[in-house]
Amino acid sequence: MKTAHLKYLTCLLCLFTYTQIVSQTKKQKVKEIFQTKNYQLTIDEINVIESSEIHFDSILYLKAYSQIKLNQLKEANVTINQILQINPNYYEVYFLKGLLCAKKEKYPDAIENFNKVLDSNPNHDKALYNRALAKGLLNDYSNAIKDLDKCISINANYAMAYYNRGYWKELSENDTEAISDYKKAIDLDHHYTEAYIALAYIYTHIGDQASACETLTKAKNEGIEAANDLIKDICK
Repeated sequence: MKTAHLKYLTCLLCLFTYTQIVSQTKKQKVKEIFQTKNYQLTIDEINVIESSEIHFDSILYLKAYSQIKLNQLKEANVTINQILQINPNYYEVYFLKGLLCAKKEKYPDAIENFNKVLDSNPNHDKALYNRALAKGLLNDYSNAIKDLDKCISINANYAMAYYNRGYWKELSENDTEAISDYKKAIDLDHHYTEAYIALAYIYTHIGDQASACETLTKAKNEGIEAANDLIKDICK
């Protein structure tokens, strides 16, 4: 009897271990898909995972984030509420709420939620970046730039932060620093379409046609199709 009981316990342990491995494999697959920015497939893969296997960790966060990216805002709100029910102290949920408010163009509410994230983690570069966008869209360029200064001090390879800092500097009529930021964004991401175009336009604005054409030619050589028509218009 003892031998049979031991075998039974061993089988249960093996089954539990196997279930855990399968669960972890599913979660890892979800994270890998998310990294490719295939947000709909991320959601689809999460939806086939048993609810008992999903906790307040990154899985529901990835689902809500993907829903926001796909403008599935009602669904994202439901997922965010699920996260809060499981763990009300999960501060990352306020980052999601901030993104959701920004999508709805409720920028003061977005800033309020990003503030909550930064109260818990002052070095949250993505919260700083998105708070800067919200401030900039409220025409608070100086504070948007300050947020991006800090964001870049935390993550010096954040190409979008350089691009957007350049944009707000351009609107603040600081062309020289804007050009520097656009160039840095391109250095970090050679396929950054918006940065090439912004840089070309600012060169045109200050009367440097040669640099504008050089920028667009580089963009064209990187396979950026948007540069082709601009070359015809600007580089006659």
